[in-house]
Amino acid sequence: MANEIQADYSSGETLYAVIRNRAGQVWYPAGQSFEDWGTNGRTAADYDLALTDKGGNRHVGDFDANVPPGTYCVQVFQQLGATPADTDTLAGSRDIIWAGNAEVTATKILANKAVQNKATGTISYYDDDNETVILTHTLQEGGSAATRTVG
Repeated sequence: MANEIQADYSSGETLYAVIRNRAGQVWYPAGQSFEDWGTNGRTAADYDLALTDKGGNRHVGDFDANVPPGTYCVQVFQQLGATPADTDTLAGSRDIIWAGNAEVTATKILANKAVQNKATGTISYYDDDNETVILTHTLQEGGSAATRTVG
């Protein structure tokens, strides 16, 4: 997928994003891991994900597909100099539920394709492309209860 990160901000500005986990650590793309900001002297230039100005005050970028599934905060910064810096201005932020290959949203679950395997009871929910599975439910029934496992 692409363009999971979207920010409304004045066209003509340079923006970038960083991804943070629930512990507040930042995604370090080169190391493919989360770490505390500034580990080994790293700066914003080591954590940034570039956003593209699409005109009309819309900037978009790709969520790093190597980030494991989970809930994350995406922070968007206005780049003030030639490269990303720790002193850049926060332009906005939002939470994202990442399935490992796409963002999970209520709209996608309710409006997009869902397919149930009648033999196993597994329900697969698809992204906008109708090909990428972003969420799978497996129903398990006992004598008096049904359990839902999200995978």
